[in-house]
Amino acid sequence: MNNQTYTPQEEPPRRKSQASRIWLPTLALLIIALFLIFRSNHPASRKEPVIPTPAPGSQNALEMLLYTQLPQLVTEVGHSNWSLDDVQFNNDNSQALLWMAESDEDEDILAREPEIVLAILDDSTQSWQLHLISDEDFIQVFMQSDFRDSEMAARFFPDADPKASPSSVVYGGYRLPWRSGLTKRLTWSVGHSSCNPKYYCTYAFDFADGTMFELLAAKGGFVYHWRDTCSNGDSGCTNSITIEDRTTKPWTYQIYLHIAKNSIPASLKVKGTPVAQGQKIANVDDTGVSTGHHVHFMVIEETTLNSCRNYCFGKAVDITFTDVMINWDAGTRGGRPRLASEASWYGGQGQREYSSGNKTSAAPVQFYLFPVFKDEPVR
Repeated sequence: MNNQTYTPQEEPPRRKSQASRIWLPTLALLIIALFLIFRSNHPASRKEPVIPTPAPGSQNALEMLLYTQLPQLVTEVGHSNWSLDDVQFNNDNSQALLWMAESDEDEDILAREPEIVLAILDDSTQSWQLHLISDEDFIQVFMQSDFRDSEMAARFFPDADPKASPSSVVYGGYRLPWRSGLTKRLTWSVGHSSCNPKYYCTYAFDFADGTMFELLAAKGGFVYHWRDTCSNGDSGCTNSITIEDRTTKPWTYQIYLHIAKNSIPASLKVKGTPVAQGQKIANVDDTGVSTGHHVHFMVIEETTLNSCRNYCFGKAVDITFTDVMINWDAGTRGGRPRLASEASWYGGQGQREYSSGNKTSAAPVQFYLFPVFKDEPVR
């Protein structure tokens, strides 16, 4: 287009066709641009919920029988809002491990850990029986199943006292594990029912925002265990990093589950490496027992720490975050994230979204001549 100017002697006639030719394409381009920006900031999870209506002929007879019976079975146990996120069958298809996803009030799948259900075929009646993790005999049934040696078993504790309650100790000094000023959604806290005994996850937290966001250390410590070799979205393989905190008595361990492949900085892939609060430790993903991109964060004491064969796990302890203002604990000067739906029966206050005050920090530079440990814990 030539850049020319002129001064007309009289007002030229209006040309309505020119305006429509300009603003209509511009509006269309604007809509497309906004759509692309939204998609880039909210990438879809690789594991879309699988509704139990498979194509005819794509499953064998026993698998098809389970899919046919599952809607009624789920309704009978009082969870008609569940959908099937993933399923694993044993070799002869007589047992199945189900990942059941739950929807929120907007019918969106919650990105968090799923409800775990063990399905076992009754050969005499050709009917599937569901065993929920909340059942009193679940742990005995699971440990006799063909899935007893799977990664899933790391969150089940057959030797734990089923009548025990969470410890009264509260540990503080943590910050939400993502960059300051950003907001994430809490998808599970005290309502956690993905562990057995259930109280092992009472003080665990699931956070998500639909993306593979950066994880920052909630508190300083030392690298204790890590794995980030599982492919993103792999349901049977869990990436994680665990940080040992030697300032508490007993020592405690920060566990971050479901992280992305190859996302742990190379400098942290050495046991004993110091980590500063606010330092990047990984990216969030959907590996392992998960219904979408999220991080499962919990702190456990040394006394319940498992062998960390695949990932570390144990009994979550009560912790507070200095950048959370609800459910405040005066002793540690911090609050506890909780959903409103959980607060309605557990107590306290609840909200859906939380903003972090965890400022990014560089790796600590420390020199040691002798190991130095504090006598008194910081809680």
